[in-house]
Amino acid sequence: MKLKLSNRGWQNYKFGSISLCMIMRDSAKVLQRCLDNLVGLIDEIVIVDTGSKDNSVELARSYGARVYFDAWQDDFARPRNIGIEKATKEWILIMDPDEVLLPRDHQKVRWLTRAKNIVAWWLTTRNYNAAYGDIAFRTIAPGTDPMGRYPGFVPSTKTRFFKNGLGIKFKGCWHELVDWYLMEHRLITAQSDVIVHHWAHEITQENIQAKMAFSLRMGEKKVKEWPTNGQAWWELSVAESIAGYRLRAVRSLAQAFKLGFGGQGQYTTLSRLLRLLGNAKKADLAFEKAVCCMFPSLTHISPANKRLETLIEGL
Repeated sequence: MKLKLSNRGWQNYKFGSISLCMIMRDSAKVLQRCLDNLVGLIDEIVIVDTGSKDNSVELARSYGARVYFDAWQDDFARPRNIGIEKATKEWILIMDPDEVLLPRDHQKVRWLTRAKNIVAWWLTTRNYNAAYGDIAFRTIAPGTDPMGRYPGFVPSTKTRFFKNGLGIKFKGCWHELVDWYLMEHRLITAQSDVIVHHWAHEITQENIQAKMAFSLRMGEKKVKEWPTNGQAWWELSVAESIAGYRLRAVRSLAQAFKLGFGGQGQYTTLSRLLRLLGNAKKADLAFEKAVCCMFPSLTHISPANKRLETLIEGL
């Protein structure tokens, strides 16, 4: 009996080529770990260096990376977009040197390139830490953290994997995203189950004080450049809160609410800040609104309290 072969050629199962696009500065301590875990997945490494003084550039080139240089100008989107312009492969993967995408997820990424209509994929980052007080903190079983250091993580989801050649660009000098471009141009995106791993203790600044000062400077610049963006005001509020400027953080958060950006996490943060500032009445009201976000069927007894203005007025 003659075996009947399928008429589907191997080309039907060919995956798209991938460019890794990354920006770095003095990242030698973590870069090797990142690139080692990507061996076998990526077809090209494009790195924009913003002023390294260590051996990051030499290390990157030892992996075959094409390294470009762009002096730091307090703008993360700028070097990222330079990297995208230099990429030559079909898909672009965005990562930072202090992040890891484990080999066990490589095949998942490859299959994303087979999507017919989807041009961009959201990936979730697990930011490992011990921030039990964070409303988004999720505990994990021992050994779940690949480095075995932390009891949980705070997740963040954003577009990190997208088709090349569509003009997709980053926007925002800080906490930069391509998602703004995708929304503006109504491009089709979807959630993937690929996980990126990141560890909170690995900061690029000299110390935590330098990191706080840097975050404040970048947050202030972003709202100056993009004053109508509620998320930018929320990001500044977080930076101000971490730095201990609670009243400033409340005012920035109130501005975020006025611009339509706010939810459970923002109400919870506002409640905590107001309580620390001694405004128990409004702290309680902010907490009630956070509960209403969690349980939409609940509502305030007082009709006046339903109004956002009742909460943020005078802050």
